[in-house]
Amino acid sequence: MPKTLHFLLICLILLLTYSAKANYLIEGKINMKGEWQNQIYLATIDRLDDYYSANSEFVINVGPIDNDGNFIIEGDNLPEHAQFYKLFLLKEAQSEFDACLYVGGENHNFVHLILDNNSKVEIQSDATAFAPFGDYKVNGNTENQLMKELRNLVYPSYIFYEIKFPAELKFSQDKLNRDLFNFADTCSSTLVSLAAINNTDFDGYFETNIGAYNSFGDELKSAFKDHPYTKDYFRKLRYYGPEPVANESAIWWKIAIPFLCLLVGGLLWQNSKLKGQLSTLQNTVATQPDSKPDIHLTTQEIKILNLINDGKTNKEIAGDLYIEVSTVKSHINKLYSKLNVKNRQEAIKMAKNHQIQGL
Repeated sequence: MPKTLHFLLICLILLLTYSAKANYLIEGKINMKGEWQNQIYLATIDRLDDYYSANSEFVINVGPIDNDGNFIIEGDNLPEHAQFYKLFLLKEAQSEFDACLYVGGENHNFVHLILDNNSKVEIQSDATAFAPFGDYKVNGNTENQLMKELRNLVYPSYIFYEIKFPAELKFSQDKLNRDLFNFADTCSSTLVSLAAINNTDFDGYFETNIGAYNSFGDELKSAFKDHPYTKDYFRKLRYYGPEPVANESAIWWKIAIPFLCLLVGGLLWQNSKLKGQLSTLQNTVATQPDSKPDIHLTTQEIKILNLINDGKTNKEIAGDLYIEVSTVKSHINKLYSKLNVKNRQEAIKMAKNHQIQGL
């Protein structure tokens, strides 16, 4: 009897130890109606700029998919803090080294999730849809349900390549960015709000919405002071906006500026000629043109512009960049709008006039 009790006690300890170990679990059922591999990949998003990247260096786990589309992927290797992850599939013709994310349509092959080692998430795709993650339902924590709401906002609007008229394109882009800011303002999760802000077009809208971007930065710092995304977000703010002046510098200038004013005032009072020279110099500086370029193109747009300059078709460009032809059309429409042109020849000519990189 004592030996039996001793054995049961050991089993209970082992069971409790195993149960206490954090372990994330993602399971569900997806559509396999296209030419998809029978594996599902989980990739980490360590930097905000990698939100839509998909290649082998980001993959942290792989799970099997059966013939009916059922899958399970689990582990305990996530960092302590919650962050963004991508769950995606690959075409049969692809390898993990040339993974491609397809936005919208019948090939939509990914979802974004917020996970930590305690996450339990269930995903069920609509069986009447064709895409692997077509109109899926998610069961789990509130944040991933909010991520589904954000997905419903972003991807139906991501059809710019179908818009032919520049003014209509601009209005559609403006509306999407307004909707994303409104979603972030009313969202109960700061991380999901960050995903919404990260989906806005920083290149096209930062200067006109700098207050909103900075205001969200304060919210992010307050909620997640030590989170890696907070540091990354402020890096983006510094890239798109002016570098903030450090407190020590501000104090130094408060002391130095009055002294400099007195010094300059004395020199001007003693020498009227110097006053005239300084006035001329001020007028010259004030009238110099702003060296800041009027046209701001993203890295992907510059790549596509260079491939257009090489005479490549939309299909060839899509093959070179591992993206869909529809995505190429979307970028080209944005290029036409930014360059204020109507065709490829005008786009190349205008890019060369503005000395766009590589042309």
